[in-house]
This record gives sequence, structure tokens and C-alpha cells, in this order.
Amino acid sequence: MTGEGLRATIEEIWREVLGADVGDDTDFFDEGGHSFAALRIIAMLNDRYDKPTPVKVLFDNPRFGDFVAALEKETGLSPQR
Repeated sequence: MTGEGLRATIEEIWREVLGADVGDDTDFFDEGGHSFAALRIIAMLNDRYDKPTPVKVLFDNPRFGDFVAALEKETGLSPQR
């Protein structure tokens, strides 16, 4: 999947879970994110891609742009659906 496709998928998931507009500077925690929301985001990503993403990636990179960049560095991400 291209970087733009991955980014669009992640943005869609964040919007759904957080119920907020998302930009590079959007902070997961500032938008009301909590541990349950983080688990939902990661579960949705894991459902769409064949490589599991640890929830730690989100906690270490709570800004949307940083989270996308961290996931883009992962190798082998490919859509399951």
C-alpha cells in the first residue's frame, strides 16, 4: 500500500474513533483519546493489515503525523481487505 493509502486509512480510523477532524498536529490525547480508544485504533489497523501494530506505537507517537510516520517505517504492511 502506498504511503497516501496508508495515511488515508489511518485518518479514517482516527476520525471514526475520536469523532474529530484529523491533521498532522492532531494529538490523540488532546482529542479525548484514552487506552480503550487506542486499543480500538490498533484493532482496526490490525484488522486491515497483515502485520500487527503494537499499541505502544500510538502511545509513543500520539500526534497523527508522527503516528503515520512511525507506521510508514514499518515493513511489510499490506492490506488484508
